[in-house]
Amino acid sequence: MDKRKRKHRLREVNCPTGLNWSNLKAELKAVWESYIKDWKIEFAYPVSFIRQLISPIVYLLPFMLYGIALVGGRYSPNLEQIVGTGDVVTFTFTGYMLMGFIGTAVWAMGFSIRRERWFGTLESIYVTPSSRLGQVLGMALHSTVHQMLGTIIQFIFIYVTFGIGLKIEGTLPALAIFALMMLALYGFGIVISALGLILREGWVVSDVLYSIMMILSPVAYPLVVLPTIAQKASALFPTAPALIGIRTFLMENYHAEAFGNVFLHLLLLGTAWILFGVLVFRLTDGYVRKRGMLKKF
Repeated sequence: MDKRKRKHRLREVNCPTGLNWSNLKAELKAVWESYIKDWKIEFAYPVSFIRQLISPIVYLLPFMLYGIALVGGRYSPNLEQIVGTGDVVTFTFTGYMLMGFIGTAVWAMGFSIRRERWFGTLESIYVTPSSRLGQVLGMALHSTVHQMLGTIIQFIFIYVTFGIGLKIEGTLPALAIFALMMLALYGFGIVISALGLILREGWVVSDVLYSIMMILSPVAYPLVVLPTIAQKASALFPTAPALIGIRTFLMENYHAEAFGNVFLHLLLLGTAWILFGVLVFRLTDGYVRKRGMLKKF
């Protein structure tokens, strides 16, 4: 009997708790496995995968052609008077290049857990010892890489078709700004995913927030054309300062419209959104599990 008890004790598994290296490695592995799983799902539907790769071109072309038609050519004297450069094609491309990453935060991250319900794997995820936040971050990583591939295809098409005047020496600081922007967008996406745990029709809230962020982001127009209150509100989201900063480094003669030190602004904004997002997600996740609300999904 003692031998049997001893043998049983040897089979026990002690899961590490708290913030330590073992837990961190386990969570990173869970994020990676979620990332790989999402790619396997993508490749299972090749037609849909190809459609999503070329969709950035489809979304960009109408706005670019409208701009050229309304201005009467590629260069706009009015745009040059406002921001220092009149190149409509490059201005619009640099804006819509980042538009897809807003969708990464709002739609991909925001509905990462909801998708598990559609696939019938939500309950399995909730009984595992890993954090549900790892599922959200895995989807964020997948969507970011996916969007980057689409952006590269978009860049090649626009460069070959229209030609783009970008400053190569500004690439590194522009990439640094992009990374800080994505940090803040991840925090924003975590908040959206938390709302998706509670709201059955979470897409309504996501659509509203996506539309607000798109309006406050100077994608296809300068920020200064917005009302003063909208310009001030745009400082709460990372896309407006990021777009202005990236255009400052990549576009010839472009002068920043607002925000001062873009790097510091985005660093503070990213830290705030990440902390706020994780806090909201943990509180919402605990509330949902205590109330047994998964069955309402």
